[in-house]
Amino acid sequence: MQSINNENLRRFIDTHGKIPLAWAGSTSEMNYLNLGDALSPVMVALCTSMDITRVPSASANPRLAAVGTIGHGMRGGEVWFWGTGCSPHLNPAAKKPVVKEPFHPPADTKFYVHATRGPVSARLLNGDKPVGAFGDPVWLLPRFHKPKIQKKWKLGVILHLSELSDRAFDAHPRDELKRYNIPAELAGQVKLINTVTEISPKAMQERIDEILSCERIVSTSLHGMVYAESYGIPCLHFAAGLGATGLQRVPLVGAATNLDLRIVDLYMGLGAREIPVFNQPRTEQTDWSSLMQAIDGNWEARTLDEARLLEALPLPVKMISGPQEGSVFDLPIIQGLALQHDVAALRRSDRASSEAS
Repeated sequence: MQSINNENLRRFIDTHGKIPLAWAGSTSEMNYLNLGDALSPVMVALCTSMDITRVPSASANPRLAAVGTIGHGMRGGEVWFWGTGCSPHLNPAAKKPVVKEPFHPPADTKFYVHATRGPVSARLLNGDKPVGAFGDPVWLLPRFHKPKIQKKWKLGVILHLSELSDRAFDAHPRDELKRYNIPAELAGQVKLINTVTEISPKAMQERIDEILSCERIVSTSLHGMVYAESYGIPCLHFAAGLGATGLQRVPLVGAATNLDLRIVDLYMGLGAREIPVFNQPRTEQTDWSSLMQAIDGNWEARTLDEARLLEALPLPVKMISGPQEGSVFDLPIIQGLALQHDVAALRRSDRASSEAS
């Protein structure tokens, strides 16, 4: 294990009594959470038994980054990465049309890269230097929340935010995405699932339990795949733009691919060199029976070195035990998380904290 230089991070925690964490949280203009992003403070709290405070991505304060494809947004101060993803591009804010720029770690920022989602993110954040572990911290969720859920749906279909026509709490695909049309005879068997949830730990738990009620999962959402794989639910990535419709085995190494780079990063971090996916053109009706057969015949259980991921956490591991009744989502440390922020006020508070230290 690499040595941990976290003096300034620990000093902040000692002063404020909370772990400073940067994540893609909800703003005061939003009435919803994106489930995967919102699990970042949940997972850090569950693994450390410590309270969490949100710090902006751009800050002079020391901070931890965990869940999400957020590494490319970190600027200023010191950042400790634990299971974080990174995009190869930056999107300059407030410029239209948006021009993507290649990501390079900023010169005014010190990165301590202890774990990343996979080797793609590791290379972007840490160059050729090794990292302590691969894996998304959400993979550890079954250690804390593993209820007995009756299977209700033959197939759960988890949509990425970009495929939604709105931010309602039920999944409404954009009209042109005909692949999400469900015929009447399958209405009680195939369930479209949204990562958009109400702003509360209870709503997050209910959405996870909805996913657990599915016999199979197909997903365009990265974290949809993480939930399914970590809980052992048979699943395939729901791809598009790969040519022929139906099951394909796609190499992750040594060949160009149209796969979402986040999916490549995740599965390379799990040790895969190729993965089965179900390719379906976005504007054509899905053969749901064929898709379910493809999942049944091709999914293989994946494992992550969870001990190594926990060892890479740059803070002492002190995992919370679940209550005798209810869920870890009912615990005060999770109920007390601030999941929505006024961004301007957050930045003002962060600057004042940095100037005072």
